[in-house]
This record gives sequence, structure tokens and C-alpha cells, in this order.
Amino acid sequence: MRRSTAACTVLAMGASLLLGGLAPGATAAAAPGAVTTLNAATPPSSVPDLDAPGQARTVEFPPDGRVRSSPGHVQIQAPQYTRIVRVDPWCSGMSCPVSIAPDGSSASFSLQSNNWIWSRPFKVDVVATDDAPMAGGRFTGTLTFEGVAVDWTVNITQGTPGAFGGYVSSVPGGGGARVRFVDPDLNAAAAGFKDKDIITSVDGQPVTSAASLSAVLAGKRAGIAVPVGITRNGTQMTLQYTVDE
Repeated sequence: MRRSTAACTVLAMGASLLLGGLAPGATAAAAPGAVTTLNAATPPSSVPDLDAPGQARTVEFPPDGRVRSSPGHVQIQAPQYTRIVRVDPWCSGMSCPVSIAPDGSSASFSLQSNNWIWSRPFKVDVVATDDAPMAGGRFTGTLTFEGVAVDWTVNITQGTPGAFGGYVSSVPGGGGARVRFVDPDLNAAAAGFKDKDIITSVDGQPVTSAASLSAVLAGKRAGIAVPVGITRNGTQMTLQYTVDE
């Protein structure tokens, strides 16, 4: 059996424990570290801060220490502007298949045993998506277990408005933004922008002038990656650009 104060686990129990008089909710003799509260799924005690873009943060759902005599199923819905990247039910001695939606908007797992104790937290790793609002904010998802849904909340931090890593001028007639200079130390240079490139779109949004480019990038969080449509020597192409600030 693995032991960790930070991990969450589901411990398989032999039928002999139940037959020996272990009542549901008895924890001291059931599993080391099992808690005594009997309230099924409860909300996490902390609210993680998520940067967009940024690293994943772990949300833990505390256990109730109860003995279960049938399989369990957990359904998780991610908060808006986040995606689930990992779920750890910490199963020991039984099968616990985990399924995460391709877009990370939801996940589920099954606890496939007739005798088990929920004695360690369920862990869910979540990241903020690139389309998170610039102002940030608190957003709420749900975890449903044994017919009870509990809310869980994340705080997405305020973003920094993006900008182009160089100097551009407007193309007459609304033809786009012409690159005049690229700062060699910024992301625009790493993306491959060159002098005289004409920027015509950012992330699918049309760019008709230098002011238009500034407005579009200001609506993007600095640090996110976006496709930028350009025209170079009469040839249209797309560059992947991590937006400067």
C-alpha cells in the first residue's frame, strides 16, 4: 500500500472486514489516516490561482472515511475557462479507469470494487485556457459522487494585454499592418516575423491597419500562442506567435 500525506487513495477491503463487524464509517481499524467525518463528497478547502497561460494546479476533494460495499462512479465538470489535464483517484488493489474529455471540459472515473474505503482525497489537475477573460475571475465546476454534486472553484488571475514585439505601419486601403522593425529580443523575432511582412489576421481576426493590430493583440493575454496570417513577397503564410507584452 502506498502512503503519502499529499496523495489521495482508495483502499480495497476484503470481505472479511465487513463480515467481521466493521460498520460503515468505522475508520480507526479500517485504514490508517482515514478521517471520521461522514459527509460524502465535500468541497475543497482551498481555491487555486490559475494563470492563463500557466501551469496546472491541483484541487483535492477530501475523503469521508466511509466503507463502501458497492462500486462507485465520480463525474467531474471543469469550471468555465479551464480544462482538466489529470485525475488521480489513487486506487490500490482495484481497477479505477479514468476518462477525460478531449477538450478537458469533463472527466470521470469508476471505483470497481464491492468493498473499499474512501480514505484519501481525489485529486484533479486543472489549467486555465487561453481564452480566459483578461479581467480574470472566479469560476465554478462540480464533482458528483453517489448522487451528490459539490461545487469547486478556481480563481483565474488578471492577464496582461498583448502587444506586437516590434514596430508596424498601416498599409493603405485597409490592407493590413506592415512590419517595419522586429525586436530581436522579443517573441516576434522568435516567431519569424521579418521586415516588410504584412500582417493580415491574428487568431482568425482580420487586421486592416496598425491600430487594428494593436487592438486585436490588446485583447489577447500576453504569453498565449496564436496563429498570425501574413503576406511575404506576395505569398500568404501563417506564423505561430507567442504574444509579447
